[in-house]
Amino acid sequence: MEIKEVTLNGISTTLIKTSKFKTINIHVVFLGEFSKETATRKSLLTRVLANSTKKYPTKKALATKLLDLYDASAGVVTYPSGKTSVTVFSIEIVNEKNLGIKGLTKEAVELLWEVIFNPNLENGLFSEKDFLEQKRLLRERLNNVYNNKTRYALREMLKKMAPEEIISASSLGSLEDLEKVTNEDLVAQYKEMLEKENVSLYVCGDFEEESMLRDLSLLGEIKSQPHEHETVLTEPVRVKKVREYFEKQKIKQAKLIMGFRSDVNSKSELYPAALVFNAMYGGIFASDLIRLVREENSLAYTITSMFMDDVMVLVVAAGIDGSKYQLTTDLVIKQLEYYKQGGINPELLQTAKENLTNDLLQIEDNPVQLINFALKNYLHGLNYTVSELEAAIKAVTPEDVQRVALGVNLDTIFLLVGEDDDGKKL
Repeated sequence: MEIKEVTLNGISTTLIKTSKFKTINIHVVFLGEFSKETATRKSLLTRVLANSTKKYPTKKALATKLLDLYDASAGVVTYPSGKTSVTVFSIEIVNEKNLGIKGLTKEAVELLWEVIFNPNLENGLFSEKDFLEQKRLLRERLNNVYNNKTRYALREMLKKMAPEEIISASSLGSLEDLEKVTNEDLVAQYKEMLEKENVSLYVCGDFEEESMLRDLSLLGEIKSQPHEHETVLTEPVRVKKVREYFEKQKIKQAKLIMGFRSDVNSKSELYPAALVFNAMYGGIFASDLIRLVREENSLAYTITSMFMDDVMVLVVAAGIDGSKYQLTTDLVIKQLEYYKQGGINPELLQTAKENLTNDLLQIEDNPVQLINFALKNYLHGLNYTVSELEAAIKAVTPEDVQRVALGVNLDTIFLLVGEDDDGKKL
């Protein structure tokens, strides 16, 4: 595999050349501001742009074109990284070498251009039918968050934990803001993306560089502003007091979400150690929280931890009996304190490293994951290769894990509990 950085028409372009895959994957990435004010409009915009273009004005017409391209797949997604909105336009096609034809990559790039630069506008606005339909579907998706109790509890915990911080904003947006979005607002957001955002390109597959760059040049002259948005938060938040919040609903299994502040992000020297700490704590099936809370004390149906490295937050999520709230939270806190005191199990440390390195090895077997790895390097200003990150993880010591734990502090607890639970037990 060869990874090469070039500039095409002023655009940063990453070429990942490998003969491992029978497909060609092309991603065009726009980086702009992510905020509570823009989240809903960005979320709706990606849905409208993915549904049709001027040349293919219906979802069926666009799907038929993809079928004509030997069952290609295309998509538009948006998600946040720190205070940055990441919008990805992607297409995956069968490598024309394997079909014995020419021109398929060129057609794929032309279709990608259609999706990005030739939306289905009528008199300067998006098709009213498309606009209203996608607004309805997004409304349903937002309502469904309430029905997914774990996701709902996580969102509520983040809102309680940091009401004035970027982590309280959902990439889906909000129902309140969605009702206010007009077609004119969406067109303005689209124009801002084209005129004011940073653009980068990523290609993965078995291709000739000269031919690929010639095909990519069909995207034309894309305006690209400097990559200046904050993709990783760098200022640790000091915890003054642990806050607890409870909400009752008609549910049988309580959802416990515990939010911790960390002083490590993806740019930190201790980033590899933070990955290992999270895996040991609750990130893998053999983790301490699984063993201690679920297996030894039968306090949780499920329990896991996840490290949000761009915003320096660690989350522990569990499905529990509401009456076991205090016992469960006490054990989660006790285990963290054990790590802070240097209680690092060498066997679990090795297991965590093996799990993480196996996950990294799988990245090289998936073209989308390879592109996402390269994109994260670009976003966060990193220069890891997969093998270098693997080596860094293998080099993590018990003392490194302890240092990570020392910087992790409980901030907020949110418990979504059944209406029949006796509040005195909480």
